[in-house]
Amino acid sequence: MPLPITPVHPEGPRYRAPVIFVPGLWSGPEVWRRAAGLLAHRGWEGWLADPGAERRGISERAAALAAAAEELGRAPVLVALDGAGLVALEAARRTAVAAIVWVAPVAPGGASVRSAVNPWRVLAALVLGLPVGRPAGWTGEQVPAAWVREQEAAALIVDVVRGRTTPRPAGVPTVLVAGEADPRCEAGERVALAARVEAEVLALPGAAGLPLATGRWQEHAGVVHRWLVRTLGETLLEFYEEAMAERDADDE
Repeated sequence: MPLPITPVHPEGPRYRAPVIFVPGLWSGPEVWRRAAGLLAHRGWEGWLADPGAERRGISERAAALAAAAEELGRAPVLVALDGAGLVALEAARRTAVAAIVWVAPVAPGGASVRSAVNPWRVLAALVLGLPVGRPAGWTGEQVPAAWVREQEAAALIVDVVRGRTTPRPAGVPTVLVAGEADPRCEAGERVALAARVEAEVLALPGAAGLPLATGRWQEHAGVVHRWLVRTLGETLLEFYEEAMAERDADDE
């Protein structure tokens, strides 16, 4: 079953590639509302994905995300937050994806994420069949309740915190958009992670865990927009209206 996705309509459609925004650990789709709205203003068709608590591990969520992408009929850009970057990488091996933007990345099994999320607490939740509660300070600051989930499936957290899933290159343009002040993935871990998944790194000075939702989020969303335009180029950034006209002609 595909992920439920909610559209964020562009004010003036410009780009053929839609953008699917995937929330991260202990977060809901509303965490992306601001960034999706700004990119919609720039001409990007957006979709807010909602993985829900019932989809447990990375593989299951990746399969659902890939199915949702296929429903759109055009290779999307996947913009994923923290642990959901692993889901996006896996989804890109299952279906056509234009690019991956991994925001506030975390290195699976790394010292930083293991410090932020007690691995023994996670293991206990897995053994007992219980969800894992949101750690204090996970987002680095107070955020609206609508942006977060208080519980997350233990299997998913184990994948990330204990490093049970090994990140691999997706074979598409990939960038890590990381706040320099995000304690969940130190600079050395980001460099090693980028090398492992063959990604660029865009470090955001002074930013922490939700760089496209809090603080200077407009500026940071603009950084993502410029990277997409620069990286994908004219072939994948075909004007939306022209693409739709060609598709309609093919259907006749």
